[in-house]
Amino acid sequence: MEESKYRKYFLNELKPEERQKGFGKMPAMVVFTDDDIIKGSNYFSVMIMGEEATKGYGHGPHTHRDAEVLVALGTDMDNPRKLNAVMEICMGPEMESHIITESTIVYIPPEFIHCPFRILSVERPFIFIQAQYAGKLTETSLKKMVAEELRDKMIFIDTDGSSEE
Repeated sequence: MEESKYRKYFLNELKPEERQKGFGKMPAMVVFTDDDIIKGSNYFSVMIMGEEATKGYGHGPHTHRDAEVLVALGTDMDNPRKLNAVMEICMGPEMESHIITESTIVYIPPEFIHCPFRILSVERPFIFIQAQYAGKLTETSLKKMVAEELRDKMIFIDTDGSSEE
């Protein structure tokens, strides 16, 4: 059978080895793409956050070279604005805490300090989307912003976007 001319633009039509590059290998990812997977694409991921997401201490403070958007979407069709979960994200060098309990978009400017990010409770799984205005994820961790005893318990990523992660 002849291969579709435009399948390269549909993640669900890519071959497994094409869509399992970099962060696409992570089990939590429902869908993931970046410039390595779909040429020209920005970094984009979608995860389902359930009760297991409450087990850790979250993603530690960091910055990105490019702007980022985080989206938390409730899955209750009778009340889609309700997240049915509680998550916390800290913003700025002061680590100002914001508690999110409804469907929310968070815009993060380039080089802006943000996180820790933690899922505190989940009554119903929700959709979490991360999109960066770049072809590859860039991230600089700021471990020294959290107490030393918490550093090994948080997720920290350091990547300049130059290779498949």
